[in-house]
Amino acid sequence: MTSFFESDLRKSLLALAVAGALTACGGDDSGDNIDPEIEEEEHEHAGSRLIYTVTDESGVFLFEEAESEFSKTDVTTSTTGATLVLATSKMTAALLDNGAVSIVDAGIEHHEEEGAEEAAAEEEHSEEEHEDVTATATVLTSITQIVATHEYFSAFDGMDSHVIDAETGSEITAPSSDAYPILALSGGHFLTFNAAETGINVTVTEEDGTALTTPAAWNCDGNIAATAQTEILTQVLCSNGNLLTLVAEEGATDTTFNSESAADTDFTALTPATSGDDVIAAWSTSGELTLTLGMGDHTHTVDVSDNVTSTNFIGVATLAEEGSNVFGVLGTDGVFTGVYYAIEGHAITYASKDAFVIDADATWESDDALYASDISFFAFNSSDNRLYLIDGHEDGDLHVHTSISDSALSNVASAVFAFAGEGGDEHAHEESEHEEEGHAHEEGEEEGAGTDAVQAY
Repeated sequence: MTSFFESDLRKSLLALAVAGALTACGGDDSGDNIDPEIEEEEHEHAGSRLIYTVTDESGVFLFEEAESEFSKTDVTTSTTGATLVLATSKMTAALLDNGAVSIVDAGIEHHEEEGAEEAAAEEEHSEEEHEDVTATATVLTSITQIVATHEYFSAFDGMDSHVIDAETGSEITAPSSDAYPILALSGGHFLTFNAAETGINVTVTEEDGTALTTPAAWNCDGNIAATAQTEILTQVLCSNGNLLTLVAEEGATDTTFNSESAADTDFTALTPATSGDDVIAAWSTSGELTLTLGMGDHTHTVDVSDNVTSTNFIGVATLAEEGSNVFGVLGTDGVFTGVYYAIEGHAITYASKDAFVIDADATWESDDALYASDISFFAFNSSDNRLYLIDGHEDGDLHVHTSISDSALSNVASAVFAFAGEGGDEHAHEESEHEEEGHAHEEGEEEGAGTDAVQAY
């Protein structure tokens, strides 16, 4: 992958090209639709880092969005194609390297809770001052699967789970889970997965492994296909299509759990909201998409499948910006759909959508991917080694901001987008502005964004 070591001249030309695309996205010199806050936001788009591994070379690689540069980090692996799992903080990742687990620090500092003086001082720092990507020593071995769960990673070795702090890698004491990585729940509880005569018993336990006073347990026929969590909402998808939904309700002295289940669904994956909303998207590659809202003692679900034009999904992702209320969907037809939802009272409803063809000349396959940071979606096309940045400004319309193609993106095996700011507070628009715009987007509208033509759908 010689492009990682390309000349300074080539990098400079690449940076200039992307800078031109950013200007095109913001508008021309006439000042149409240009706002100082938007231009400041444009600069802040460059806060995320793509950290990834490849199938033909060992090690961990980096795409720095701020400089549009690729590099190979100092993090080594024993084999090619190691797996990365992003923490819920978005600033560390678990690296699963031939059974060994270590914690990768993305080198992005968290400034969400800083005071005004500290925040102002940070604004004076350039994105170039991000720290290096580093990794801890191996903290676990013989691991076959790992998931992020609240402030932890849960690793499964084929016989039991190991729960480790997502920042330090230190292991904590947790109940046994012999069929799937254990999940952390609200109130210091855990969700265990243990093999039974038929299927897998899924049980809520106390921290010491004992059952709740009022037991909460289910049986998952077959294997565990996927899990997803927000602060109080957890969903478990069984391999036979059964979907278990668990919502935590804080009590005066304890946490109680309420459950619902749906049998024989066609869902194949789960994507949790990262904006702070207790919403999880359950979806299938064949075009089904529902959103479930957890409300403490119950849930509410809305089916938004008919609002997505694509019938075959590649991926579903969501923005972490507080109040963003949007899930992005990438289809094999090359259409990106941003599905906006609204939460009113105890209900979640469909609000509106943005839908457009990303690039009329691109071909999309199931091994392509969709990622998201706090304010941007990233559609990855493996056939062209191209990364499309999709975002929206104060008018709410999502569009292709810019794109970049480089052979450094070839043979990607595993990738995560790391960024600062849990919930995107540093970049958040006021929710009132978001609602005022209403996202009333008309179908059939054509947009031009960056260097790529965008066809409204």
